[in-house]
Order: sequence, then C-alpha cells, then structure tokens
Amino acid sequence: MKTFTTVSSLLLLGASTITAAPVTAAPSEFDITSFSANTLPHGTGAFISFNIAIPGTTVNTTCAYSDQSSVSALPSVSLRPCNDASVEWQFKQDPSRPGTEGQYRVVVTYAYDAPKKVAGYHEWPATDFPLKDFGSTFETFYTGAPDFVVTNLS
Repeated sequence: MKTFTTVSSLLLLGASTITAAPVTAAPSEFDITSFSANTLPHGTGAFISFNIAIPGTTVNTTCAYSDQSSVSALPSVSLRPCNDASVEWQFKQDPSRPGTEGQYRVVVTYAYDAPKKVAGYHEWPATDFPLKDFGSTFETFYTGAPDFVVTNLS
C-alpha cells in the first residue's frame, strides 16, 4: 500500500506541473488596405500592392509585386510571401466567358498555430480594372475601393 500511495502522489505532483500549449484560433477576417494595381503608362511593367492586418494577431504586413515585362494587362501572380512570411498571396484574372471578361481575384493565406493555414479571397468585376487610353498605349488601372475585408476564410 505504501508503494501505491507514493506512486500516486508522484503522478499527481507530475500532473500539476504539466502545462498545455495555448491553442491559437483561426482568424475570422483579413483587413486589406491601400490595394492598388496598375501597369506602367508608356512603358513595360506592372505593380500590385496592399497592406494586410489580421485582427487578433500581431500581423500587419505589406504584400507587393512588380515586374518590368507586363504590357497593358496585369499579370497573374503566383503564390508568394508578403513581408511577413506567415502571409502569402496570389493574384489572377479568371478566364473570360463568351461575352464577358473574367473577374479578378486575390487569394490570401495565413499560417498560424504551427502547420495550420487559413485562406480567403476577394473578387472584383473586370470593370474595376479598366484599360485607360494614353494615346499610343492602353494601360490597366484598378479603380475600385482600396480598402476591404476578406471574411470568407476557410
């Protein structure tokens, strides 16, 4: 009986010193600000950039892309990290259907709590990315709201 009491006491003592690692909940939204996208008038190049803050976290970072090869149309941007590598993003225009232009879409992912990731997206009609006439060239400029919230996270 003495042995059982001693072992039980040690197990209880050990159990009281064990602490559980905090579980981080997935965020419910991404707050996007200062979204801009355009091609370079009278030249070659494209620029896409925005800031992202994730409520309930310390994440507040910038995501940006530029090239010197795009002419008139914004390029598809493959998944790439933002300044804070826990956030990644991509940008593309969906294929057009007969009689329409495809929508534009930005997808954002956030890695939290070790290997867990959450992702969401925002879509715009092609009319938010009109071609502007600069005389000898046409360039694409984003004309929609620069600030929006992504809430369709999964």
